[in-house]
Amino acid sequence: MDFGKIRRTTSVSKPKNPIEIFKTLPSLDGAPNDLWSGQGEALREWDKARNQGDVVLSLTTGAGKTVVGLLIAQSLVNEGVRNVVYLCSTNDLVAQTSEEARKIGIGHTTRSYGKWSNDLFETEKGFCITNYAALFNGHSTIARRHRPEAIIFDDAHVAESVMRDAFTLKIKNDDHAVLFRAITTLFADDFTSMAIGSRFEKAAGKGGGEMVMATPRAMISRANQLRQIIDSHGREYKDLAYASAHLSDHLAACSMVISDGQLEIAPPFVPTLALRGFQSDVRRVYLSATLQSQVEFVRAFGRIPSTVIQPETDAGNGERLILDGRELDGGFGPDFVRRLTKLRKAVVAVPSYGKANRWGGLATPPKVANFTEELNSFRKAHNGVFTLVSRADGIDLPADACRIMVMDGLPTGSSLLERFQYEFLEMQSAQDRRIAGRVTQLFGRINRGRNDYGVFLIEGKELGIWLGRDRSVALLPALLRKQVIVGRNVQDDMGIGTPDKAMDIAEAVLNRDQGWVDFYREEVRGADLEDGVVERAEEAEAGLVKAALAEAQYALAMWEADFSKARQHLESVASDTELADTRLSGWHEVWIAATHDAEGDAAAANDHYSIAAKRLPTYLKLPKHAATIASIGRQAESDPFVEQMLRLTSSADVTGYEKALRRVRDDLGAIDAGSTRQAEAGVRRLGELLGYVSTRPDNDNLGTGPDVAWEDQDKRSILGFELKTDKVPATASYSKKKDIGQGHDHLQWLADNYPEHTRHGLIYVGPDGPIESQANPAANMWLCTTARMVDLRNEWLALVGDIRGLTPAARPERLKVISDSGDWALESLIRRLGAAFVVKQ
Repeated sequence: MDFGKIRRTTSVSKPKNPIEIFKTLPSLDGAPNDLWSGQGEALREWDKARNQGDVVLSLTTGAGKTVVGLLIAQSLVNEGVRNVVYLCSTNDLVAQTSEEARKIGIGHTTRSYGKWSNDLFETEKGFCITNYAALFNGHSTIARRHRPEAIIFDDAHVAESVMRDAFTLKIKNDDHAVLFRAITTLFADDFTSMAIGSRFEKAAGKGGGEMVMATPRAMISRANQLRQIIDSHGREYKDLAYASAHLSDHLAACSMVISDGQLEIAPPFVPTLALRGFQSDVRRVYLSATLQSQVEFVRAFGRIPSTVIQPETDAGNGERLILDGRELDGGFGPDFVRRLTKLRKAVVAVPSYGKANRWGGLATPPKVANFTEELNSFRKAHNGVFTLVSRADGIDLPADACRIMVMDGLPTGSSLLERFQYEFLEMQSAQDRRIAGRVTQLFGRINRGRNDYGVFLIEGKELGIWLGRDRSVALLPALLRKQVIVGRNVQDDMGIGTPDKAMDIAEAVLNRDQGWVDFYREEVRGADLEDGVVERAEEAEAGLVKAALAEAQYALAMWEADFSKARQHLESVASDTELADTRLSGWHEVWIAATHDAEGDAAAANDHYSIAAKRLPTYLKLPKHAATIASIGRQAESDPFVEQMLRLTSSADVTGYEKALRRVRDDLGAIDAGSTRQAEAGVRRLGELLGYVSTRPDNDNLGTGPDVAWEDQDKRSILGFELKTDKVPATASYSKKKDIGQGHDHLQWLADNYPEHTRHGLIYVGPDGPIESQANPAANMWLCTTARMVDLRNEWLALVGDIRGLTPAARPERLKVISDSGDWALESLIRRLGAAFVVKQ
């Protein structure tokens, strides 16, 4: 037997450096000759940080991040890291990424629709390209049998909604009739007890236009019954198996929203940190086209990245003309687009299939199975329309593939919980960073290189209003922000109010009219928002990031049934959250209350439900305060001033009372010891403690309205405040335009939003100083020095001490006498706080 014929084994060292790997790849048809400068920089920086747990590579749209991700995946395989997984948001993108890997000669495995393409991954000879759901569903084969040691998240900027879907049980009356009826029957009494039984019935039916959310208390008390109902239908409804595997043992930690004949059960915050892929021994690489804000990254992944690599590149920095259809007679509807696309192509982007119906005469959204085929046909066509439904990533239509996009509707997401927060709880500020990311991605679908250009037509009210708000636009990347401003100027100065004029300017852009080209290049350099708008958005970012981190830790603790720890996480950032976003702080209070309900402490839960009710719209119905009112006196039930004081002073737990009082003192201390934004939060908090519905319209309504408003709902009256505490006392004065002119706008806002209320006017809070002689303040404008506001605060705090010193039985009666005196009513407070402006001599 001749063993000499057998080939000798040789050991070849595989390169780990991703750039060296690229150099060793075969020269195949369609493969790039070299890496772009931005790709090379990204790979060099990642190689230095390769051992870190969470590394973000942010490359703008069109900068070639897929090739970067594939080289990193191969580098990790060559290093010996086991079970490297490359995640895409859809199966369509899995196929596109696999084709990209084939073009450059990298061997790999794909897993789509439950099937492996080959055994390279299973034999640890290659990485696997698959979708997020394949790894994070409740029955994931990859997670159970091939625990990844490294994960590459492509399109990480859109991952939050994908991760949320993995933890969302979607039950529709049309598809799961028996189960839907069983669950709605189980919760019907809860909605009836809160006097919204009719609203619930409309939400459970189709086309009623209502949304309702079950209270956390109802979810906790019915969790076992709910689990039995869902489990009993498990075999009947196979499509629910993946989400129910995650949720079955954690239903008490979930929310439930019902609308339009469907319901969704999901945790209020995504428990990403409970997944094995996010443990400390897994390396994670996130590929993102934009990382303008870290808030949504944290909400998706539960952490701040250890390293952010953001190469300088002008890929994706194409030219855009953005026009708002609200300024046009008839808008940019189907008739306009039909006329525009006789010889051209356009993509119509809509957030839902309901919106897509309006465009059915031009194009029908492709079915999932036919999506790639129909998109490729559109790429090759000379004219026509292609409809994108709720899709902001993974669609590349550069250069002549398409130069027109119609954006019809605000991309708020398809989750019922997200819609409920945005549409009914008015949590626009909390959602805006998410929307900004989606809007940015939409603009990148047909505009993907520095020499690219296109026309973007904003149709419908929602997105037009969103882009019309400076506070929203401030969240966009700098170039896109400038392009929005240029578009506004073009429409205003050229008077584009008819279809013909809009058609003319679109044709000028698409035909490369030299006048337009010169104008754009000059204008886009200097265009931007007014001073302070971007800075204010950046200032709020820190508080919102802290809030998102606390939400992630809360979700993990609730998943582990550690209710006290969960509560501590949200309470630890309560002041920062309230400063950044009052509505979000109210939402946190709902889920702090849930931790007390989970521990069986209804009284403590009710206190937090009460706080939440004052910070969120009355549309959200929360548990009533009967248990607490019984312990503090019936007088509190109809008198918000009495109720608020008794809630603070009636605790039998001395330590708990002192802790709550310290929190109140800290909150109110910002009135004279904090920044202007912190002072706003302090004045808002004082109004809340006085029993008013106290809001921050300018902050929470995205730049409209006064800084603070105190509303007496019983008397249907309201008073506004404008904070000027940033003025220097020695030189303080109040100008005609910036101060008094702004005040007139705020009075108009109050009139527009509270037409049936008695509107007491506007109080400026700031240092004493004169008003410019040219200014014309309204009769119901006053100046309150910061010192007078501090005196009011101190008087209230002194009252707290006096009431606490009384016996529990004596407190309600004494407070009722004080309340009936009217000393704390809005009319009295105006006399105590406000003084007429003095004209500058």
